[in-house]
Amino acid sequence: MKIKRLFTLSLMVALSSQAQFADKTKQSGIDFVHHNGMTGQFHMIEVIGSGAAFFDYDNDGDMDLYLVQSGDLPVSKSSENKYFDRLYRNDTVKKDTPVFVDVTKKANINARAYGMGVATGDLNNDGNVDIFLANYGPNQILMNSGDGTFKKPMNVVKEAGNNWSVSASIVDQNSDGYLDIYVANYVEYPLNKFIKRCKAYDGSLDYCSPQAFQYQSDEFYNNNKNGTFTNISSKAGLTSANAPGLGVVSADFNNDLRPNFYVANDGVENHFWINKGNDEYVEFALASGVAVNMNGEPEASMGVDAADFDNDGDIDLFMTHLNRQTNTLYVNNGKGWFSDLTVRMKLGSSSFSYTGFGTLWFDYDNDGLLDLFSANGAIAKMEEQMRNKDPFPFKQSNQIWKNLGKGQYKETTKEQDVSFHTKAVSRGAAFADIDNDGDLDVIVTNNNGIPQLLINQMAKSSWIGLRIINPENNRTEAGALVTLIQHDKKYYKKIKTDGSFESSHDDRVIFGLGNNKSEIKIKIQWVDGTITQHNKLAVNKYHTIRKPKK
Repeated sequence: MKIKRLFTLSLMVALSSQAQFADKTKQSGIDFVHHNGMTGQFHMIEVIGSGAAFFDYDNDGDMDLYLVQSGDLPVSKSSENKYFDRLYRNDTVKKDTPVFVDVTKKANINARAYGMGVATGDLNNDGNVDIFLANYGPNQILMNSGDGTFKKPMNVVKEAGNNWSVSASIVDQNSDGYLDIYVANYVEYPLNKFIKRCKAYDGSLDYCSPQAFQYQSDEFYNNNKNGTFTNISSKAGLTSANAPGLGVVSADFNNDLRPNFYVANDGVENHFWINKGNDEYVEFALASGVAVNMNGEPEASMGVDAADFDNDGDIDLFMTHLNRQTNTLYVNNGKGWFSDLTVRMKLGSSSFSYTGFGTLWFDYDNDGLLDLFSANGAIAKMEEQMRNKDPFPFKQSNQIWKNLGKGQYKETTKEQDVSFHTKAVSRGAAFADIDNDGDLDVIVTNNNGIPQLLINQMAKSSWIGLRIINPENNRTEAGALVTLIQHDKKYYKKIKTDGSFESSHDDRVIFGLGNNKSEIKIKIQWVDGTITQHNKLAVNKYHTIRKPKK
């Protein structure tokens, strides 16, 4: 009996030493509760949830938090939504716990639309990060005044009630020095005309699939450099391809120095928009191998991310899907042609029973290899939860996979702290180094519930953090490719804030170095193709690198 107790204790110690994340939501001061307005009518809009953004709104060197709210149903034009978005300022760290303070009112934020997604970027090149809100109804922009406040929301879409946007990507698509906005739209869903009803296996009402409705086309807004935007969706070719879009990510997938866009569509072929220049795009998903899975089947894609997980110098794709479909990993051959290697990478069977939304490639243990996270939550009723009379029977636990560095992943969810295993209806996932300790933390938004702030508590490995600034436009160089070189090894990361689902992330990059103590070299390929190299940078700290003036 004594031997058994000793073995159990040793096992618990071993597992706790491997545990990476701790739930610090309550201790941090985040008191947000998402409200989806569910009425028992199973309006499809209720099940999508909302996202979050980490960004440094006050330029004090740490990441603040924006949480998107939804609200009551039906959405009314005549009465103001009593629920609203929240902005939390990151103030300090006490006893390994970040302290967030609600500054929504102080910052003059009054965003009361039925919210979905959020994207961030400095839209007017004044050195302050602005906010784009993807809503059911008019999308909005909150311009950062630079004095701790935001200007009154500016509607980007005039036609209220017909537009249902979910996620957005902010990037300089035409290399004019100003950030543009790609918006992923879902389906036509006018609540005042809602008549469709769908049912679960037992005959009770359930949420419909998007195939029950008319799809929307995505939208593209070109920055006019004066605080306004022009809708160039038709010129760009987007209006020729309607689909229920949920997630979007941008990257230079074919190495031609132009950003392309990949859109995760729900239940139909995904879209891969290749930038041809002059505000024109061609849809190339099927030919590139990223429209359907290895079996030739379209999937219910939700979240999406783009990164160089295999460190070969090109950008790969990962997306989350409906249960019984598995998540999918597409590997880039370097020229924008992809292969579905999900099964070979050991990512298929472990995701088969889950419905994934928010996701990101990130190095959670700082060993130099990109791991994977998935925020999960069902969209069809879970039988066991129905039997237990759960009023919202869609709860699942989230997942994490470790990159083994041998062309394979291993799920390590069970090795995490017990707080990581909480079941909820998770949707958005935003990532940032909240406490500036060199590892990435995550907040998960939960539909009709409280978010979960998971602080990374890894055993400290060496790291280096970088903020890449272009002084020509006074902002982070979104789209730049950063290469870390150590002897014969190279690691690649792209500067971005998009990806995941409905969410936006820390605009800095962190390279985990493990126990490697060799000299570090940093090479940056700027958006215009200029390459600079930076040597002898100290480890275990952040560096700001500015592009040399011409």
